[in-house]
Amino acid sequence: MSKNKPQTEKDTIISEVVDKSRSKAEAYIRSPEKTKRLLAEALEKAGAKEKNKGPLEELWNYLTALFRLLRAYINREYKDIPWSSIVLVVVAIIYFVSIVDLIPDFLPGAGFIDDAAVVAFVITKIKSDIDKYLLWESEQKEK
Repeated sequence: MSKNKPQTEKDTIISEVVDKSRSKAEAYIRSPEKTKRLLAEALEKAGAKEKNKGPLEELWNYLTALFRLLRAYINREYKDIPWSSIVLVVVAIIYFVSIVDLIPDFLPGAGFIDDAAVVAFVITKIKSDIDKYLLWESEQKEK
């Protein structure tokens, strides 16, 4: 989503969903055990969907990076991320694991289209923070 591009109705709906989920995400972050359970649930769901990533491979790679970032954050290994960005990470993960769609499917029968839309929205908003984490992660592997 380009900053110069006017928001579509879909973008407005996604933005509203994300905003409504912020307080829930903050509650998760403040409870490490609850956050660990959320992450375990996300990893389990992701494992079941790994084979079916298809044309969404780049988005999938960022989603799994969000999982690793959250794990490093809750383990206090990585803290170089603004509070607002870690909240958005948790919003994306909550939405990914949720069995109830918070927004109507844009294409009936498309399954994960709304999940992908929310995750893509969050990634767009915090891409520089994710990229900083990925650089840090890469440096850790070199040590």
